[in-house]
Amino acid sequence: MRADRIIVVDWGTTAFRAWLVAADAAILGEIPTGRGMRDLDRSEFAPYCAGLLAPWRDGATPPPVYMAGMVGAAQGWVVAPQLPLPVGLAELARQLVAADGLADAWIVPGVRWESPDGEIDVMRGEEVQIFGALAIAGRDGAELCLPGTHSKWARVRSGRLERFVTHMTGEVRQVMLEHSILGKTADRDAPFDEPAFRSGMQASGRGRGLLHAMFLTRSLALWDRSTAAVGASFLSGVLIADEIRATAGERDDDGPVLLVCGDALRQPYEIALAAHGIAYRHVSAREASLNGIREVVRIAGTIAAA
Repeated sequence: MRADRIIVVDWGTTAFRAWLVAADAAILGEIPTGRGMRDLDRSEFAPYCAGLLAPWRDGATPPPVYMAGMVGAAQGWVVAPQLPLPVGLAELARQLVAADGLADAWIVPGVRWESPDGEIDVMRGEEVQIFGALAIAGRDGAELCLPGTHSKWARVRSGRLERFVTHMTGEVRQVMLEHSILGKTADRDAPFDEPAFRSGMQASGRGRGLLHAMFLTRSLALWDRSTAAVGASFLSGVLIADEIRATAGERDDDGPVLLVCGDALRQPYEIALAAHGIAYRHVSAREASLNGIREVVRIAGTIAAA
């Protein structure tokens, strides 16, 4: 590392999180929640970030700041490139982008995948989680599942991210429950219900199509086969099972999938992976982010010294 402390920021569309990290990887401080980028005007990004981090940067030698996520997107603070695959940690470290308006603050680039038939997929933030998760697992290659608003399935071989695919699982669930008729008979804030989730997985696998299975969230409730308290879990089962089926056939059988997520998504994805016969190992998304950015910073320091 270039300093005895660094600040790691995960700043996305809906949330801001930051950690003050020592050179020995000890976490000295944490900001667990803050405003996402969609809640701020572009002119507010620098002062908002500076204000939150001020208690950690008020000394004679403020620690440098390293950010990942949508902070580097077109609607973010400063546009950071999306590097074409395959990509390793060295490429990310070489192309850090300075964040205007905040001294010694840097944004990690994202990545993109272009398929031979012209499809393009994009990623911002998950790339550091991927490399961080591999470091935690002690592996240089794996298939990884990163659930979220836009779930990612990624393949790394010999320390290089080779491909990934995005599924809008979390966003579709949110939109359906908040802005469609499904929300009329489903309580989106109800606690997770495992039997309803498993029922949703079964409905998803009957071969009548995703759109039909989603509608069952409503029709079953209308005829007292379900309730609002379990509707959201049923819908989650439908969507997550569809996501896993879409990727299972493309997997390389070389060990357990690294499931990189927080506690809220861990249980449903573990249930769904097990139901589809896919071995997995869970890695905390928080720890993966911290380890990934620390690795980028370490390599950037090595490159600078050379």
